[in-house]
Amino acid sequence: MIAWIIYFRDNADYNAQYIQYYMEEGKKLGITVRLILVEELEYGVRNNQWFVTYQNKEIEKPDFIINRTIYPLLSKQFEYMGIPVFNNSFVSEICNDKARTYQHLARTGISMIDTCFYKNTRIKELLNRRDGASSTVIKSVDGHGGQQVFLLSDCIRSGNNKKQEDMIQRLGHSDVVVQPLIGGRHQDLRVYVIGTEIIAAVLRTAKEGFKSNFSLGGDVRSYELSPDEIEIVQKIINEFEFGLVGIDFIIGDKGELIFNEIEDVVGSRMLYRCSDINIVELYLKHILKNIKSMLVTPWEYQSDSQHPHFVKLHDNENPKSLRYM
Repeated sequence: MIAWIIYFRDNADYNAQYIQYYMEEGKKLGITVRLILVEELEYGVRNNQWFVTYQNKEIEKPDFIINRTIYPLLSKQFEYMGIPVFNNSFVSEICNDKARTYQHLARTGISMIDTCFYKNTRIKELLNRRDGASSTVIKSVDGHGGQQVFLLSDCIRSGNNKKQEDMIQRLGHSDVVVQPLIGGRHQDLRVYVIGTEIIAAVLRTAKEGFKSNFSLGGDVRSYELSPDEIEIVQKIINEFEFGLVGIDFIIGDKGELIFNEIEDVVGSRMLYRCSDINIVELYLKHILKNIKSMLVTPWEYQSDSQHPHFVKLHDNENPKSLRYM
């Protein structure tokens, strides 16, 4: 069985050890995991058909793809070609946009932060506001690792034009969400999920400031979810068909969970720091289970539904000529 793990070149260099884990664990399970760099892919439509080439050559299609990029268009291309992608394009589209994530999950009734959505063109207007700025946070919709999260008061005080310019530059062309600053404990919780199963939870505490991201120096420790907290997580799981994700919550002043975001391309460094869980092995076994179910029963990719996924064909239908069938 052949699998691709897809990265941008810079991220592949940074995550070389993690990629090696996939190759080693894959070998134990009979999977040849091949690193594919986005920069060397070419894809689109040719002769009225979808196509993909790698390093300017035709390449054997994999049995499945682990997409470690934030690139839903690429995921969708592979799905149209009948190749299962983990996480799927729907997860990639929704979960890599904070505004779309809040919008999608609002129907579940889970606790989340009051949030306003703004186009990028309105950022300067936000900087000119003074009301409530001392407790207002502005975030890019597609930021990760706390790098594009700003306390508005730091940027609008007199004499802080440099901070304003820095914020505008770091936000780039991204749209933004604006939220009140909550969670005086400066803690958040990441829940690791594979498929429909909760794997582990890690509590993060900021060393200073209001951002608790591990990559920014936050302290981490393992955390046991209560039955009520599990129910909250399950409501989110029910809205998606996850591969591997991290669901993040802010810890409220009373210890309650307040939904924050979902990490599609979730990192595992702090999980390894807090536990001996082999998340790569568990993920590959989950994928194999899904692939084997497709081998037993003909499936086709359902692209016109709200949740893109592979669905069983009726007995009187012929399956598409997908390589894994």
